[in-house]
Amino acid sequence: MVDFRAIEEKWQKKWNEEKIFEPKIDRNKPKFYITVAFPYLSGHLHVGHARTYTIPDVIARFKRMQGYNVLFPMAWHITGSPIVGIAERIKHRDPQTIFVYRDVYKVPEEILWTFEDPINIVKYFMKAAKETFIRAGFSVDWSREFHTTSLHPQFNAFITWQFLRLKEKGLIVKGAHRVRWDPVVGTPLGDHDLMDGEDVPILEYILIKFILEENGEIIYLPAATLRPETVYGVTNMWLNPNATYVKAKVKYKGKEETWIVSKEAAYKLSFQDKEIEVLEEFKGEKLIGKWVKNPVTGDEVIILPADFVDPDNATGVVMSVPAHAPFDHAALEDLKRNTEILLKYDIDPRIVENITYISLIELEGYGEFPAVEEAEKLGVKSQEDKEKLEQATKTIYKAEYHKGIFKIEPYKGIPVSKVKDLVAEDMKKKGIADIMYEFADKNVISRFGNRAVVKIIHDQWFIDYGNPEWKAKAFECLEQMKIIPESRRAQFRAVFDWIEKKACARKIGLGTPLPWDPEWVIESLSDSTIYMAYYTISRAINKYGIKGEQLIPELFDYIFLEERSGEKEKELSNKTGIPAEVIKEMKEEFEYWYPLDWRCSAKDLIPNHLTFFVFNHVAIFDKKYWPKGIAVNGYGTLEGKKMSKSKGNVLNFIDAINENGADVVRLYIMSLAEHDSDFDWRSKEVSKLKGQLERFYELISEFAEYDAKPAELKDIDKWMLHRINKAIEGATKALEEFRTRTAVQWAFYSILNDLRWYMRRTEGRDDEAKRYVLRTLADVWVRLMAPFTPHICEELWEKLGGDGFVSLAKWPEPNPEWWNETIELEENYIKSLIEDIKEIIRVAKLEDAKRAYIYTAPEWKWKVAEIVAEKRDFKAVMSEVMKDPEMRKKGKEVASLVNKLIKERAFEIKRIDEEKALKEAKDFIEKELGLEIIINPEEDKGGKAKQAMPMKPAVFIE
Repeated sequence: MVDFRAIEEKWQKKWNEEKIFEPKIDRNKPKFYITVAFPYLSGHLHVGHARTYTIPDVIARFKRMQGYNVLFPMAWHITGSPIVGIAERIKHRDPQTIFVYRDVYKVPEEILWTFEDPINIVKYFMKAAKETFIRAGFSVDWSREFHTTSLHPQFNAFITWQFLRLKEKGLIVKGAHRVRWDPVVGTPLGDHDLMDGEDVPILEYILIKFILEENGEIIYLPAATLRPETVYGVTNMWLNPNATYVKAKVKYKGKEETWIVSKEAAYKLSFQDKEIEVLEEFKGEKLIGKWVKNPVTGDEVIILPADFVDPDNATGVVMSVPAHAPFDHAALEDLKRNTEILLKYDIDPRIVENITYISLIELEGYGEFPAVEEAEKLGVKSQEDKEKLEQATKTIYKAEYHKGIFKIEPYKGIPVSKVKDLVAEDMKKKGIADIMYEFADKNVISRFGNRAVVKIIHDQWFIDYGNPEWKAKAFECLEQMKIIPESRRAQFRAVFDWIEKKACARKIGLGTPLPWDPEWVIESLSDSTIYMAYYTISRAINKYGIKGEQLIPELFDYIFLEERSGEKEKELSNKTGIPAEVIKEMKEEFEYWYPLDWRCSAKDLIPNHLTFFVFNHVAIFDKKYWPKGIAVNGYGTLEGKKMSKSKGNVLNFIDAINENGADVVRLYIMSLAEHDSDFDWRSKEVSKLKGQLERFYELISEFAEYDAKPAELKDIDKWMLHRINKAIEGATKALEEFRTRTAVQWAFYSILNDLRWYMRRTEGRDDEAKRYVLRTLADVWVRLMAPFTPHICEELWEKLGGDGFVSLAKWPEPNPEWWNETIELEENYIKSLIEDIKEIIRVAKLEDAKRAYIYTAPEWKWKVAEIVAEKRDFKAVMSEVMKDPEMRKKGKEVASLVNKLIKERAFEIKRIDEEKALKEAKDFIEKELGLEIIINPEEDKGGKAKQAMPMKPAVFIE
């Protein structure tokens, strides 16, 4: 057993002592600057995080070995309300929170109760995260470490400067905007402030005010819809008879009206610029059977009962458009069949029976009533066929929106996609419609444990990402950036298109005070956009003990935005007390390391952090400092299930390291998935890999004892060296493209498999050539594996007598002398032949066979094959072949061969000396098969010889 833990501790200590990952300016080397989104420290990192952070470390190590001066720094994110929310829940002994922190994160109980103070949460998990990163072997420059919020005055000063500059440019504005809101705590909620529902969009419903007249009083029933144009096709209204509705005075926009909405809707509307005074509460059944007037058409329509109406969705008042809404059609048909319900509410069944559908939209491929046709097509029997109805709804809504033409005046002939907004605007101008904002899913929960609402905020500070000039610059930057995988570029473009104002400050939580309005605190997704620039100067700030108050905005202006000037450095030195040479050093560091070469993060940050990262860079920095690349990775699952802290289905990164060793964890995660595809952690597979890595260690340790003197090589030795070249080339190309799974396949599994074959082929040999090949392989293999398994490889590099650290050794390059495609083809030929003979023996049940006769393709077949590979067309091939008199004699046989090769698309065939390859491998083949091998005998056993094809010998077994 290899003691992975002892090896890890040994080399982590040496790396730290030698500070080999703390780069300085070196103009003799190309620089390479890579960062990853710093972790949010509300808990331990899990194995999903492990992938996000291991990828850039592998790339950093790879580039360092390629001769680049690599900067890979790390910091900690503690801004926002989540940590404060956790402290509150622990203070109130919330059982779920206690379970997560005591049982999942394994925080000792005596420490857990100190978490009532959010600062203690921060301190505990910062220390734990750093220990995890060190234990994982990440090649981080810890001299540049910092954390966010005013608890770190130096970084606080940097964020203050950033926001002052954004405001100067008119990119931070004050105004009204819809936001996610915690109604209990009273704070806006950013993506990081949510426990659940981060991806749930906010929908804009149009509320069409249907009119109920009672005792001379005008009462409005605001029907919520996402398709306002369908108001022309309303045949009835739906209310849930069992839901609680309210009659309320609603004051908004200088008006006072009486509305009837669900009780839940009244609560939500109170956050959306409406003053709500509830006058009466009642069940929906009170209104069933009453008639309301359509404010657009003037039609009187009846209110019908519908259990499917959700009072917690929008207003709980739904207009029915059965010609174009499958659910409405199904519900009406159900009512026609169930007259008992109608009689319960004293509704004459004939009223429902006589409801006439109203056709609004021409849609190619459908008749007057698309919803009816689509429901029938899918076999909908009743409104209980919810899956079919949902499918029908998606199909019809999408088709009508994109291809439908409206056929009702005054919008006749206009595409539905345009009519929708026209109808909404016209109704709002006439005062017969309003707006309500609602989540697409109810389950939007804040980190404080409260259900969020949509609130209209006034006097809120926003970053105006909708600014058209700013967007244009962001798009310009995006188009010149590398995006990995490239398929994600379209998503970035879409996000850039729709992104508008974003609330950038809160009144609660940890963070940097807004410099011009310190009651507000800058939120977590707004203070984490350009901190990569701060990394470049943080080493000097930490080293020289520069204080936050010394870092004035004018200093940051000079470092990041202005030309170099000795006079300016002296002037700033007088103002700040920072030595001029230190200011010069900071500026030189920024200008050396910037622009950022790669930004790495998980795919869920594309709609927020990664987009803001691009926008803020182009807003503040000169074009030459715009970022050059973004690499996106996927998520992780655990034993086939989504990781969930609340369910205890989480594997902490540090626990995985303790159980398996850092190198095993690193290699396993890197081998699982490519780019932004997701991976699944399987404990059995990890154990298997651990055994393979131990075998790797043993093999290299053994090969380290061999001499590396060149010797006369046999073909199989040359094959192994050629395959080493292939592995170097494959791993290098994959790592350049961040394809870690492919890189592991080449650097580890491919070599492991090739070595197994080589050892089989050379069994019994113990000569100088074999020892030379194995010693050479060891030297290359250790370096190829170093980015993935750095601890083991350092130990093995030492055994091999390598100079210094393998982490700083030269990355292998293919040796031109080792390339030999012919030998590889010959070896593949031998492998394939052995497998074919084994299969023949198995199928024909020839277990007692004694010998095998092997016939190789004659020269004329090789000539035909080569012409086929060149011409790839039957007529062209035959024309060329028939120039040869000998070929003409074989007319039909040649034509048959040409036809066969073209049909099989055998266009990549390359010539080898089949007989030579067979003779050199004869002993090995006999040993593998336990048969006597006879190559190209004069006697044509079983008439097999004529079946021989290039690269496919004919075989007769007896």
